[in-house]
Amino acid sequence: MKAILVSEFTPNPSILRPSFIPTPTPQADHLLVRITHCSPQHADILHAQGKHQNNNTKRGWCFPPFVLGYDFAGVVQTNTTKGGLKKGDRVFGAAIGAFAEFICVRPDAVRKVPDELSNETACAMSGQAVSYASVVNIAKVTSGETVMVSGASGGLGSVCCMVAKALGARVVALAGDEEKAEAMRRDMDVDLVLVMQDDWIKGVMDFTTGEGVDVVLDNTGMVNDALRCLAYFGRIVILGFAARKGVMEDVKMNKLLLKSATLIGYRFGESGRREPDSLQRIWTGYLAMMKTGQLKPMLYGEYRGLESVGRALKALAERKVYGKIVVKVADVHEVAKL
Repeated sequence: MKAILVSEFTPNPSILRPSFIPTPTPQADHLLVRITHCSPQHADILHAQGKHQNNNTKRGWCFPPFVLGYDFAGVVQTNTTKGGLKKGDRVFGAAIGAFAEFICVRPDAVRKVPDELSNETACAMSGQAVSYASVVNIAKVTSGETVMVSGASGGLGSVCCMVAKALGARVVALAGDEEKAEAMRRDMDVDLVLVMQDDWIKGVMDFTTGEGVDVVLDNTGMVNDALRCLAYFGRIVILGFAARKGVMEDVKMNKLLLKSATLIGYRFGESGRREPDSLQRIWTGYLAMMKTGQLKPMLYGEYRGLESVGRALKALAERKVYGKIVVKVADVHEVAKL
């Protein structure tokens, strides 16, 4: 099969191209999935460079050679009844090895694509359940509150904005440049878009009449800036791998004390493993918003074939991407509505 194999860490993942490796054979407790779509993200760049926490030489587990990629959608190829799935079912999920034509995964690593959704949509939204959970379960956003979202033009950030608006909050969306900001003002249902340049913090404080925001959803690594914009008793939730260029920031604890602020780190995968019942409720709520159209992916560009993964990673590294990139790996018959 074709796959993006990382034989050694590389500082420039955009040079990666597919190679031919053996198609995996599933173990007795695994499924073989034919991948139809995959969705590159910034974490894939860090994995390829060896800068992700999973690559840590003491505590990590992801080392070359490995197949890159995480979010995917596809079709079950295994004759099975595991996890309520059967051969031919459309599924989406997340597992290292997604930039390939086939992947072997545990049944609990995938979920069935709802009939109302396409594989492309499911793939684009696969990794954003963490956004829904961060807004609803962790930050516990309520109607009337003001929420600020960093990296709001990206996959995690854009869904944070959508979920917060669906709950009745006012949303301040932060963009990295004016081009993304203009696109967000045009396409996103948010109350204020600011470019993180010059006096953007003053813009936040003016919008909140000097009170600051009630909640900050940070997926880029900006806790110190968030504290400057935060209201008294405000909450900051860190989601995803929030590190600029792979470097975690230092935060002085007295700054939290001065505002009686709550700072919460949210590790979605591990939380789900520890609390499976809560995870099921999260997915039920998240998929419900998707099926009713309250959450819709914002797709960037057109990418076909694993040969385009390098180009996708380059666009991500250059911070050009608005929304999510989805690479079409293979065709599949679909009857989905969205």
